[in-house]
Amino acid sequence: MRYLRSTLDEFSTWKWSMLFVLLFIFGSSQRQLLIQSSITIQSSLNQWDILIGVSGDPMILLYLILPFMMLLSILTIRETWNSTYFIRLQSWRNWMEYTITRFAPVVIVSTILIMITSLLLTLGLPYEANWSLFSTADLSTFNQISSLAKASNLSPYFILILQMGILSCFLLSLHALMASFYLYFSNSMYIGIISFVLYVYSLITFRYFPEFPKLIIFNYMTFASSYGAYHAVYPAFVTTIGIIIMAIYIVPLLKKWR
Repeated sequence: MRYLRSTLDEFSTWKWSMLFVLLFIFGSSQRQLLIQSSITIQSSLNQWDILIGVSGDPMILLYLILPFMMLLSILTIRETWNSTYFIRLQSWRNWMEYTITRFAPVVIVSTILIMITSLLLTLGLPYEANWSLFSTADLSTFNQISSLAKASNLSPYFILILQMGILSCFLLSLHALMASFYLYFSNSMYIGIISFVLYVYSLITFRYFPEFPKLIIFNYMTFASSYGAYHAVYPAFVTTIGIIIMAIYIVPLLKKWR
């Protein structure tokens, strides 16, 4: 109940209104691009192409969601890094668990907003239970996200759930990774530099190193990109959940031994 209340309280803060507006602007652009792509390959869209295409759009995730969430991650880490919490928590592991738990409502709200925005952008399109002709057309740059999702042979309902699950695990693992760095270098300048390096790395690998898919951060953020890199979805979950587990159990232990 307390966790639900904290999530609802997080929803009421002003920053999410700003993010929603930006998501709608970016999402509208992606929606229009998908419609133009469907005209180009002469295959009709349905709601799944917009839901999966907008929530998995690299422009939205890399240029909007990622820097926004990295900033909120830093603010959460700095907020929980004080003597009051240390006295109460009594160990580095407890602090790591606490900061990840504190960041979880932020992740939940962000993924819900992405889904709400994606759902609003389906208005005016046909609603169908199955995949569209657009997604079943031959794989190309025009329908890559829908086509890769369809190639998994999973239902679009399940893929949408997996997509939100992958993104949530990625954002939590990103926070866990940044908190791990802060545990060793408790300095705002250092964590800022590390965040900047991680962000630039995510952009560079996505744009310039497609031949090394396992090193591309974006491939751990969405269902289609993960399936395209591994022809399976579990590696993204294993990697991100593994980072969280290591941050909770291994990193504090190394800090204690240091």
